[in-house]
Amino acid sequence: MAENLTYLEIAYKILSEEPKLKQIHFRDLAKKAFDLELIESDDIIIAGNLASAINGDIRKAKSQGTEPKFISYGKGFYGLTEHEPKGIFADIRNKNQDVKKQLLEALHAMHPNKFEELIGEVLRNLGFESVQVTGKTGDGGIDVIGELVVAGVIRNSVCVQVKRWRNNIQRSSISELRGSLRPHQTGLFITTSDFSRQSVEEANDPFKAPISIMNGNELVDLLCQFGIGVILEKVVIFDIDKEELNFDFPEQAEIDGAGIEIFTNYKNHKHFAIYFSPTKIIYENEVYKSPSAAGTKVQNGLPVNGWKFWKFTDTKTGKIHPLERLRKK
Repeated sequence: MAENLTYLEIAYKILSEEPKLKQIHFRDLAKKAFDLELIESDDIIIAGNLASAINGDIRKAKSQGTEPKFISYGKGFYGLTEHEPKGIFADIRNKNQDVKKQLLEALHAMHPNKFEELIGEVLRNLGFESVQVTGKTGDGGIDVIGELVVAGVIRNSVCVQVKRWRNNIQRSSISELRGSLRPHQTGLFITTSDFSRQSVEEANDPFKAPISIMNGNELVDLLCQFGIGVILEKVVIFDIDKEELNFDFPEQAEIDGAGIEIFTNYKNHKHFAIYFSPTKIIYENEVYKSPSAAGTKVQNGLPVNGWKFWKFTDTKTGKIHPLERLRKK
């Protein structure tokens, strides 16, 4: 291997140098390593060695009671623990994951007819038109039919079969759905469980009618995205923008004997006054004992917070600020 790096060092190098790469399949990890000339081949054996090294490191860390450097997301996907959310972000992620698990269990408990209606609603949210829930009257076990319209002129008829199963869908189920399709129709298989490797291969066979597949986790993600069966709660979190942090605090202005010109806009007319101190403001040749008193005069007796009502121009920066910037705290 190039640079005499171990498989673990190669995996860490790739994942750490691409922080946006939260997770990657071990086959893609091997391909990246090969492109970077870190390994001599990206065949399945080398890719498997990478995955084995990562799994071994995870098991070792757990047996020693330490936090592993890598994290496994299942199905051959890996990432770095250091890229995982921390603090309140981790709490939000864990909360959402728990809700998704509960939602998946709720799907298993639904009445079959209700589940088919739910899938129809999901298809509508995905942009399907003319969605019909066929149920037991469906031809060959097809539960829902819809049209996917492209550019307003191309119409694709999609036949959907749904299964509220806990066991993985096998190749035979994919073949049965394909056998129910008529010419120019495509299929979509949706399940609350998952698909076996053989069923995925069957669905992706390029020489047969196309069959798309959606497992339980993907279905739950769509339900959450569309707000079906869940309540969307907005959480506002503030953080410091370290790159663009630029507080503009003007320096204390020096007020000489001539005072500082202040101004305000009221009913599309600009009014000017002279500020000498918090108790001496001259407006229209009259002396007022507070900015608010002078502002009230401008507004014909209506009370006002003069410190916010009046503005001044910082002569050093040319920027306009409310008068309260000159108020001593």
